[in-house]
Amino acid sequence: MKQLAENVYSITGKGFFSVPVFVLEKQNGMLILIDTGLEKDSNIIIKKIRKKWGDLEKIERIVFTHRHYDHTAGLAPLIREMTTISAPESPQERVEIVCHEDEAPHFANALRGQVINPNRTVKHNEVIDKELKLIAIHVPGHSWGHICLLLEKEKLLFLGDTIMYMPFGLREVFEKYHDDFEQYQETLKTILDYEWDFAIPSHMTAKKIPRKKIEKFIEKVNKKKSKE
Repeated sequence: MKQLAENVYSITGKGFFSVPVFVLEKQNGMLILIDTGLEKDSNIIIKKIRKKWGDLEKIERIVFTHRHYDHTAGLAPLIREMTTISAPESPQERVEIVCHEDEAPHFANALRGQVINPNRTVKHNEVIDKELKLIAIHVPGHSWGHICLLLEKEKLLFLGDTIMYMPFGLREVFEKYHDDFEQYQETLKTILDYEWDFAIPSHMTAKKIPRKKIEKFIEKVNKKKSKE
């Protein structure tokens, strides 16, 4: 587990394709997860949450950047573990599962037979959590309802799969994995309309990237698009 800010943590499984799960801690000790990672990494993620925070009942909200399997498959084992906790409601009833409204119609297919669907959809610029000032920024293209998430107080931006951090530097997700690559290239610059100091990509180890590096990368993407 890595601490990225006072109330922000990342948990990453093992393997090249593992996706970090981000944990945001509220003042009352309740937790918000951003994505749930791969199913194969769920034991690691669950154990580390329990070690740090005691139990899974503190999870009040799970926010998905998008529907792709590597970001969502850890949901089912997490829900199964939460079902064993003695509580009057089922996990689906007491935990808010959030995605963008354009992603919701495609979500069930991405879960490969799982029947757990988001119970809250959000729009562009919607505040997901008032205390933390967590804001959804719709950046479609990689998927129809892909969102980046701005943690306004900490000036941190969670990029989802808009930008990947690789050992050799920043790069786009491979074109074949996008719903609409041209739309992605066009909308990526939306994130520059917001105030943040560091951005955190998904995949590999969670790493805070300074804004200037992200700006240079987006400039590179725009130049590449203009030449096509």
